[in-house]
Amino acid sequence: MDSAKVKAETARYEKIPIITNFTDEEGKDHMDEMIKENYDRIKAEVTEIVDKELDRLRKDSELCKLLPKQNGA
Repeated sequence: MDSAKVKAETARYEKIPIITNFTDEEGKDHMDEMIKENYDRIKAEVTEIVDKELDRLRKDSELCKLLPKQNGA
């Protein structure tokens, strides 16, 4: 390994810019809270999409055949 080249390359490194700051005016970090909120929102949206699609499939005489048979149905 050429340590001179590595040193030259390392010298050209630039800091990665902060895109989003999760720290409030009081210095408290809210990153975990925001991640949890986003996770919960996305999970709810996915559940809603799946429910709507399953309902659409059940109502279509051709597409309902693609659904697994329900026990007792």
